[in-house]
Amino acid sequence: MRTSFLGALGALLVFPALAQTPPQPPAVPPPSVRSPAMDACLMPKTPPDKRISACTSAIESGKLSDIDTSKAYNNRGIAAHFKGQYDRAIVDHSESIRLRPDYAEAYSDRGNAKLAKGLYALAVQDYSEAIRLRPNWPSYFNNRCFAQAVLGQTEQALSDCDTAIKLAPKRTATLYDSRGYALVRAKKYDPAIRDFSTALEIDSKSASSLWGRGFAYLRKGLADKAKQDFATARAIDPAIEYKMVDLGLTAE
Repeated sequence: MRTSFLGALGALLVFPALAQTPPQPPAVPPPSVRSPAMDACLMPKTPPDKRISACTSAIESGKLSDIDTSKAYNNRGIAAHFKGQYDRAIVDHSESIRLRPDYAEAYSDRGNAKLAKGLYALAVQDYSEAIRLRPNWPSYFNNRCFAQAVLGQTEQALSDCDTAIKLAPKRTATLYDSRGYALVRAKKYDPAIRDFSTALEIDSKSASSLWGRGFAYLRKGLADKAKQDFATARAIDPAIEYKMVDLGLTAE
């Protein structure tokens, strides 16, 4: 066995005493070298294809710290998501998390990609980890609310949406749209109508809020109001009906 071999070797050899040296502080990694590529990678307004190229160049330069490399992977994942390349986005977000396990935004962004693929339970797991790491961020609660509502976990969903609205610095249509959807899934149609109407006061072009309110009207037997909301939603987004059928909100 190796232990016995080393023990025998030690009995045969005598080593001179080694001078004691003071412990050295851990090496500090050099800071990242910022470059035009990294600047473009970090810029949200960079077009997706250019952003993917810029992030790739920054990553492959070998001049980034682990933290900045993690950011580059995450931003490349966001650009891939924007192009509908959800699997590629998930791979990049996962690499970002591997390099920086405490990166809450990477968990949330990976959750968004999983949500887009219809992997709702897995998205909830990622949003939960993002919330654990950053418990006061409203978008994490809002997104988990929506994913849980799709899964039919309406009680948990409504709790998350309430938290998101309380934490948000200002009212946004997305927050009320998500809670409206959770209320519809819970068959609470009157408060759902109020939330969708609030969302539409903030953003009158929200096709999902119009469709959701139309669905709630329909379930209350208010067919004329439902028909009007459905028609307005279709005019804004011709594909809205197909999107909402996947979420359980049909026009019938």
